[in-house]
Amino acid sequence: MGPNILFFDIDGTILTEDGTRMIPDSTRKAITQAKRNGHLTFINTGRVYLNVEPMIRDLGFDGYVCGCGTDIYYQEKELFHKTLSKELCCETVKWLRASHVSALFEASDLNAVDISLESNPMLEDLVAYFSESGRKMIGVEDEEFHFDKFTAWYPLHRDMKPLQDFLEQSFDCIDRGTVGTYGMWEVVPKGYSKATGMQYLLDYFQIPHQNSYAFGDSTNDLPMLEYAAHSVAMGDSAAVVRNAVEYVTKSIHEDGLAWAMRHYHLIMEI
Repeated sequence: MGPNILFFDIDGTILTEDGTRMIPDSTRKAITQAKRNGHLTFINTGRVYLNVEPMIRDLGFDGYVCGCGTDIYYQEKELFHKTLSKELCCETVKWLRASHVSALFEASDLNAVDISLESNPMLEDLVAYFSESGRKMIGVEDEEFHFDKFTAWYPLHRDMKPLQDFLEQSFDCIDRGTVGTYGMWEVVPKGYSKATGMQYLLDYFQIPHQNSYAFGDSTNDLPMLEYAAHSVAMGDSAAVVRNAVEYVTKSIHEDGLAWAMRHYHLIMEI
């Protein structure tokens, strides 16, 4: 049958989202055991490669699907990268600015923000977090500015239809819910998702679809959870995520990832 290939979201699946941003010991042990048992292990994240911090990389994954399928790595070698034109990047900034929508723009080598717009606590938190360890952060007016995808926060009281019409020509907007007076979108090039990244690697390794497993907790995980032969939602996931999977495990704080991997006999003990 060949090896199984396992895809893991980061935030809320491997890394806690309670403000501590910690990796449970059970998760570390489970991933080590899975690799020892011959399974291929890949991060599958909305983050770009630059923003996958060292403590995640130190877990020893075989590779990474980053930026919702726009950038794929195997053993530190880049296999695929979807790039956007400078013109599209700059035009997108103009539309966001006119719509009073702040965003964190992410590329494999840098992050960027539009400092002309009013910030918000969510953006400020991510900028602070992703600026750690010398990660590059620039302004959208910088000559180097470009992006692979972005996360946007829009005021709920404003009409976003014109902006959505523009974005939908080139991008897919993933609804990430609301926080306070803001709605949140994760915006990726049209036709790319965590599922397309999975399919690329299944084809690359010629692994049968039935040998694919996906573990996640949020709405941007839905494409990979729906595509995988075997899908797992963390126990504290939203109902829309829990309802889309084959198996719902315990929460991240209750060793949920290790429980799920044992459920599927990918590892033998927790």
